[in-house]
Amino acid sequence: MKKTILAAALAAFCSVNASAWYFDGGLTGTTGPDYSGYKLNLRVGQGDFALEPSITSYKYDTAAYNNKTFRTYGLRGAWEKEAYTVGAEAGTTPEVNGYKNVYAGGDVTFSLTPTSGGKSRLAGPGSRSVSGGGKGVTRVDVGASIKQTMHTQKVLTTERETSQTEASLFAGAKVLMLNLSASYTGYAYGDEDATPQGFVPGNSFALAAKPRSSVNARVDIPSTIPMVTPFAGYTVTKYKGGSASAETDESSTIMLGGYVDLNMVVANVTYQIFNYAKENDSFVSIGAGLKF
Repeated sequence: MKKTILAAALAAFCSVNASAWYFDGGLTGTTGPDYSGYKLNLRVGQGDFALEPSITSYKYDTAAYNNKTFRTYGLRGAWEKEAYTVGAEAGTTPEVNGYKNVYAGGDVTFSLTPTSGGKSRLAGPGSRSVSGGGKGVTRVDVGASIKQTMHTQKVLTTERETSQTEASLFAGAKVLMLNLSASYTGYAYGDEDATPQGFVPGNSFALAAKPRSSVNARVDIPSTIPMVTPFAGYTVTKYKGGSASAETDESSTIMLGGYVDLNMVVANVTYQIFNYAKENDSFVSIGAGLKF
């Protein structure tokens, strides 16, 4: 009798423990003029804690980059409650073509309506899709993040370094059938000897530039088309002293796309038009993922 009770208790514990784990992962590829890249991101969690390892790869097929491929390895940990999320991240880009970087940062997000959407956030590093609609404003999330990156660039036998501080404020709201989100990111620099490489919020492609500020806005429209959620976004970035080969110190990006969420399977397509120095470049991203 005791063995039967013990076995039943053990089975129940294992069942609850197993159900507490969850997985969410996806692979997204991006292509554009002389550019190709991909991002593999995973999310493994149990209860209130989640780990998010990622690999980001990109390559410019131009002489300036010597056709080299850059890869960034990152890890974010997050403590998620219904009312707030606290996260920390770190990562590095190993040296390629004389360039490398290392970074660390943190973020916090507060949900002002914690009973309306669980732990999913509408903006910030912890953002995930929130489906369905409602009456009026049914969810509001606000937060901030900070990230410190040290960029190192080898020129002949000399290593040059640039420290970059990236601070963001972001917010998201669920209004009727719309999911709205926006962010502002400001940048500060110490030594300015090396040219940073990386991604500006709202852009799916990497740039070698010194951004000064970036404003991004996005709207998702769930439940308008069966199984498909269309979205659109707009990003304006200003650069410190102009970016590489610049005739202007400002760029804009228009983003259009949609994603399909079939509970366990997710797929997305994004088209971006990047306007810089009076020229337009187009980038296409296609991704798919699993979650359970």
